[in-house]
Amino acid sequence: MPLVVMCGFPCSGKTKRANELKSYLQNSRGRSVQLSSDESLNFERNTAYAASSSEKELRGLLKSSVERLISRDDIVILDSLNYIKGFRYELYCVAKAHKTTHCVVSVVIILLATTIICSLSTLN
Repeated sequence: MPLVVMCGFPCSGKTKRANELKSYLQNSRGRSVQLSSDESLNFERNTAYAASSSEKELRGLLKSSVERLISRDDIVILDSLNYIKGFRYELYCVAKAHKTTHCVVSVVIILLATTIICSLSTLN
């Protein structure tokens, strides 16, 4: 499954699951895995999503990163909010253009728990 798109609320555990998936695929399956995320593109989470213009720029960079990394052999994990359906469709089209498969992993967490986790993470 060469393109894995992580999707979910902020602070819901997407990055943790993406890293666990990367470790599993590399260590247990011996696959080459590339991880693309907001952090790998040097975007800080709070500033990247503060304004729509910076968020749009980030989505463009994420899509370019996926287009650069995607292949039939390597697995690409995209770790970002990916909450816009149209953006996920663009990523689907990128995968189809490269004649490779894809999936969307929705990380679900109770909204109250997300609020508590986010407030605790901003204190550190």
